[in-house]
Amino acid sequence: MSMTSNHADVTDNALRVFLAAANVGSFTAAAHDLDVSQSAVSHAIARLERALGTNVFERRSTGVALTEIGRRLFDDVHAGFEVIDRAIDAASDADRLRVTLSVSTSLASLWLLPRLALFKQEHPDVEIRCHTNDTDRGVARDDADIWIPLGLGPWPGVITRHFCDEEIILVAAPLVAQKWRDVPMSDLLHAPLLHLDERYRPRFDWHRWFHHFHVTSPSRLPGPRSNDYSLIVQAAVDGQGIALGWAHLMTDLIANGKLSQVGKGVVRTNQPFTILTRTRLAATALAAPKSVVDVFADWLVAHAPALPPVGVANT
Repeated sequence: MSMTSNHADVTDNALRVFLAAANVGSFTAAAHDLDVSQSAVSHAIARLERALGTNVFERRSTGVALTEIGRRLFDDVHAGFEVIDRAIDAASDADRLRVTLSVSTSLASLWLLPRLALFKQEHPDVEIRCHTNDTDRGVARDDADIWIPLGLGPWPGVITRHFCDEEIILVAAPLVAQKWRDVPMSDLLHAPLLHLDERYRPRFDWHRWFHHFHVTSPSRLPGPRSNDYSLIVQAAVDGQGIALGWAHLMTDLIANGKLSQVGKGVVRTNQPFTILTRTRLAATALAAPKSVVDVFADWLVAHAPALPPVGVANT
């Protein structure tokens, strides 16, 4: 199919060959990826450059590199084909029972994935796509059907369901937990503490923990730091220190003995986690059928962690 009547040689195939070569910086490597000959790639690029009247690649001894015009063409063509490919996927998958869920990496790995097999047993015809995202920027804007965001919003045009309250406990490897389990809360200022540096939105941290229990903490608490909560949890499992544990994510690790609760301190904040789904008016052509989305959202609510009442911290 020709792109325009004036550029008959600028075909979809030539543009896809161009994208492949630009991605790997080599005609030979592009040929391997496309399962065609190197000469077929060279001829397609040559036809494209003749049609455009300019070079899109600089030929070098080590491969090829995009010219300035080539870089601009790559950005526009790549974006255009993404739209086309998504539209084709949506059209071809229109009759499939599919739900796309957007959640944080830690929720996906520590809570959701161990439970998806149960949902598949109950609903074998429904395909679940799980997209992980540790920022709320795409909530109600991307092509997901369900979101469990980190923050509170607001997000217009969505239906909100309660998932679970935000409850924080202290967790560590069993031997570490045993050492610190009976000490006064103020003594934990001298314990090996693991710190989460939030990248997008500050949530509960060690300073708020100590403040809740009326312990004055220094402005800078020592201990390893990471902006990836999965690494913090792994460090706790490895015995490197004590971590703030979001209770709904710690259930399985405590049950299988990899982590233990340190002491009996518990804090529940006023920032619960919610499940968001599109309203019918907000649904797009890329969204799964509303009834299937509701089935999965209701299942998530039914299997959400049940946490006992505790005091609420001001956060």
